[in-house]
Parts: sequence; C-alpha cells; structure tokens
Amino acid sequence: MLGVEISEEYETQLYNSIEALRQQRLSFKKKQEEELYTSCGFESDENFAMIIGYTSGGFPYGVTHEEIEEIAIENEID
Repeated sequence: MLGVEISEEYETQLYNSIEALRQQRLSFKKKQEEELYTSCGFESDENFAMIIGYTSGGFPYGVTHEEIEEIAIENEID
C-alpha cells in the first residue's frame, strides 16, 4: 500500500510469532481457569466442570463444561 515490499519470509515469521503468542495466551488462560477450579475446592469430572455438591442419592450437581464454555463465549463478546 505504501510501496514498501515485505518479504515472504518476514510475513511467515510475523504470522508464526502472532500464532505463538495466541497459543501462549490460550494456555495461560486455561491454566488460570484450572487453578481457579482447584483453589475453590470444587471437584470435576467428564460431565461437570465444577461439582458443587451431591444429591441424597449420591448424584453430583454443578456447572457443566458446556455451561462454562457458554459463559466464556458471552464474556469474550462483552
């Protein structure tokens, strides 16, 4: 646009650098979420991201992984 040529090698390096930063941020965010769950003392399993408690029959209840993802998506939009 300004008449400055950018080499393909530089573009590739820049793209790889941005992608590595994105992956690093995702990894950091996931680590923070995991620390939050464990520091709160909540359990988790394949169905629930946070098990809040158990019914008298022994069945767990809490927040599902899908609900956590929906909350995360809503927060990213805001």
